[in-house]
Amino acid sequence: MMREKTAAFCTLGCRVNQYESDAMAHELSVRGWDIRPFSEPCSVYIINTCAVTAESERKSRQMIRRARNTSPGAFVAVCGCYSQIKPGEAAELADLVCGTRNKMAAVEAAERFAGGLDPSAVSVPDPSSLPYEPLFAPYTDRTRAFVKIEDGCDGKCTYCIIKEARGRVVSRSEDDILNELERLYDAGYPEAVLTGIETAAYGRDTGTDLLGLLEKASASKCPPRLRLGSIDPAWLTRERSARLSAIPGFLPHIHLSVQSGSSAVLAAMKRKYNADMLYENVAACRENIPGVRFSADIIAGFPGETEEDFGKTVEFLDFADLVHAHIFPFSERKGTPAATMAGRLDKKTKAERAARLSAHQARIEERDAEKAKGTFARVLFEENSGDFAYGHTDDFRYVRVRTDEKLHGRIVMVVLTGYGDGTYEAELVKG
Repeated sequence: MMREKTAAFCTLGCRVNQYESDAMAHELSVRGWDIRPFSEPCSVYIINTCAVTAESERKSRQMIRRARNTSPGAFVAVCGCYSQIKPGEAAELADLVCGTRNKMAAVEAAERFAGGLDPSAVSVPDPSSLPYEPLFAPYTDRTRAFVKIEDGCDGKCTYCIIKEARGRVVSRSEDDILNELERLYDAGYPEAVLTGIETAAYGRDTGTDLLGLLEKASASKCPPRLRLGSIDPAWLTRERSARLSAIPGFLPHIHLSVQSGSSAVLAAMKRKYNADMLYENVAACRENIPGVRFSADIIAGFPGETEEDFGKTVEFLDFADLVHAHIFPFSERKGTPAATMAGRLDKKTKAERAARLSAHQARIEERDAEKAKGTFARVLFEENSGDFAYGHTDDFRYVRVRTDEKLHGRIVMVVLTGYGDGTYEAELVKG
């Protein structure tokens, strides 16, 4: 019995997951499937899961159940980090379970289901036993294209489960990446973001490297603006930031996976740098890349973090003058060394420290906005909604302007006029 070819996706977690979901959806589309919103009834649902925190796992299970409730007779496939780590648990909820490096198995299973076959199975091999999975995400209506360049992580961070979920570093071939960037250029994309699970590790397994890739991309046909996904601060040495500054189109914004401003906490986390290196590399970037701004990930309340350690993170926020920060209270992940470390803080203390950091960061952003008032900036506009157009500046400030012009996909000069709720108000520069 043939079934209708309607499918929906739910993607949780990082930009890499989004890229992979886009690739799966594209492949189904070219095979004649109708891709619908996740809220609509479909014959197949694919949930691309996350496991970075316990809350991410909870949301993954919730989305699987939601698909079941929306279409009780549908085929439900699960892939991603949650199913990689807990395949048995996922199998109790879904018809097909695959992992992080065999996601296209969900596409093949959907095809078998549509053909009247029973594709139910659990196939979750060790990701480190598999090569890079070739995936190609289609062109969408997004103005900023994300390009996956590697998978996996070789880090040993004591708080993180992602290495177990994603396996060792495997890099996509340079030629494949450059070909995709050329296709994006031909499609008219103004900006590309190179991203991965450990972006800075690109090429470690193939004898290439991230800077070399960026330099080759800028010398080839690629979108005129380039950004990087989250970067380990240890990678951002003085020599590398000097080379970044010489790359045409490299935008002056870098997202740092910082986590803490305390050397003691960073050592307990087994990060690849200490506070001195963090400060040195941020300062070198400022010297080498005109107008560079930073955003960062910060964890509050790591086991053993004292008030003095916490204060050093506050000091780093002031020094870095971040455009914005993703601040989280420490979340214990079962199976990681940090989950059983001495000095674990209670939930109230972790939440209170995260709130204090967020309030301090908000004051930094407000001061920055006051200084920026009346200055000019280029904005890549990403959407129109109601009476406003929204986008990001080169240094990644989020901006809106009141206009009836359709600015989607255009780069336009604005003057910054105000700030509120994390958004800069601006006016178009005429003439």
